[in-house]
Amino acid sequence: MSRIAQVIKYGWIHAKQIVAENGLPTRKKYSIFLDILFCYRNYRMWSNQYMAERFWGLDKSSREAKGKLCLEKGIVRDRWQADFRANRKFLVKYSDIKYEQDGLREKRKKAYTARYGTGPGLDVEYDVNISRQHYLDGTISIGKNVLLAKHVFIDYSGFVTIKDNVQLTNGVIIESHHHPFHSDHHQSRAIAEQTTLVIEEGAVVGSRAIIMPSCHYIGKHSRVGAGAVVTHDVPDFAVVAGVPAKIIRTSEP
Repeated sequence: MSRIAQVIKYGWIHAKQIVAENGLPTRKKYSIFLDILFCYRNYRMWSNQYMAERFWGLDKSSREAKGKLCLEKGIVRDRWQADFRANRKFLVKYSDIKYEQDGLREKRKKAYTARYGTGPGLDVEYDVNISRQHYLDGTISIGKNVLLAKHVFIDYSGFVTIKDNVQLTNGVIIESHHHPFHSDHHQSRAIAEQTTLVIEEGAVVGSRAIIMPSCHYIGKHSRVGAGAVVTHDVPDFAVVAGVPAKIIRTSEP
């Protein structure tokens, strides 16, 4: 469904809801619906925002002030959505297993390198998903000679830095945001908070390991065992394994 079609559909639903919930005359739904369309055109305001701000009852100066703020946020939101759609389109194309064929794998490497601004020497296999969620403005930085093996998932809703010569093997999952609701039911489910993760040079993360958002650092030349769930920082040169992951040995440089 196109954006304008969504605005029309939900604008009409919300116009009727506003009238019903606020005891307004039934005929008022038409003018509120038109006002919702006006606010979308001028302020990039969605109908749920219109409802939340009780925009129909504001005076002119309040409408202009809140409308301006909404427009600024709307520009950022629309830019984020455009990038999200472009990223999904990219992943549908280049994460396909067909790019394992001779002559196509190099094309995929070049595409991922360009899309995510990686360093040279990237090795990327199929079904590698790099994406962000919840309108969070996270970033990702990938150094040189990095391996992203098949089925790797990297969430960069937060801030992810992958240094040179890192290996993320089959099925590794990286999360860089969390929801306070998961630990405190009084929190809103809609809240998502960004976290930061640095994977230092030469680190190897084993197959199907999960790096949780509570982990902010994977040390230089460290090793994360297969299937580990990493909930805390991993020191340089450490080997960790288990659920939750614990240090099983360290090796000095």
